[in-house]
Amino acid sequence: MSRSQILLVGGDPDITRTLEVYLGAYQFSVQKVNRGDEALTFCHQSPPDAVIINWHLPDMAGYDLCHRIRLHKRAGNTFILALLSTNERDVKLAALEAGADDVLAQPIDMENLRLVLLSAVT
Repeated sequence: MSRSQILLVGGDPDITRTLEVYLGAYQFSVQKVNRGDEALTFCHQSPPDAVIINWHLPDMAGYDLCHRIRLHKRAGNTFILALLSTNERDVKLAALEAGADDVLAQPIDMENLRLVLLSAVT
């Protein structure tokens, strides 16, 4: 069985590294990009099984990135998880309306993250 490919987009470098190590320990293949435009290029060339988007990106809003991934023919069905800095209901709903399949607020419950990804990519 091949490893599920996860794309991490943006975020604090320490959190990104923690996610990379944690998910790698559970046999996910993890790629990282810092910007939304890099994520779009990656998704267009080789759509991952799941994309984890930090909602605060340097070049575009997470909402825009999510929406643009959904519009792409090859990547449009990719599982998208939004990492939010708040647990506010309006922000969660807006992420879901933009096309995210699920949302997690920080601080990240790593076990919850792993289980969400497992159910999404298997």
